[in-house]
Amino acid sequence: AYCIVKSCKNNSRNNEELKFYTLPKNSLKAKEWIEAADNSMVNMEKPKSHRICAIHFEPKYFVRHPHEVLYGLPPPKTYRGLTENAVPTLHLPERSETLEMVVDLPNEATCAKSTKSTSSCSINNAKVDFRYYF
Repeated sequence: AYCIVKSCKNNSRNNEELKFYTLPKNSLKAKEWIEAADNSMVNMEKPKSHRICAIHFEPKYFVRHPHEVLYGLPPPKTYRGLTENAVPTLHLPERSETLEMVVDLPNEATCAKSTKSTSSCSINNAKVDFRYYF
C-alpha cells in the first residue's frame, strides 16, 4: 500500500508499522479525503485501491479497540480505528491558489499578473481581464 497524499512518500514497504486507511465508503467523505490529498491521479471509480497513511490524521480522529484498552491485545485486522468524521489534516501539500489557463494569444500579446486573483493581457492594445474565483 502507498499513501495517495501528493507530497507523501510513505508506503507499506518502507514503513511496515505505519497504518494505511482506505477511503471512506461514503462518496462525499471520500471526495473530502481526495481533495485533502491534492492528488489529481486518484481514480474515484476505484476508491478501495487508494489509501492515506496515519500521519495525516490528528490524534482526535483515532479510536482504540476495546481489546487494546482492556487486554493489551492488538485489534482485529479488520478494525478501522478512525472516527466517522475523520479527515486528513496533517502534513498535506500546500494548496495551490493558481489556476492554470492555456490561451492561444497572438505574438503581439503581453500579459501581467496584477494580483492573486486577477491577470490581464493586452492584445493589439485591447485589454482582456481574467478573474479566478475560489
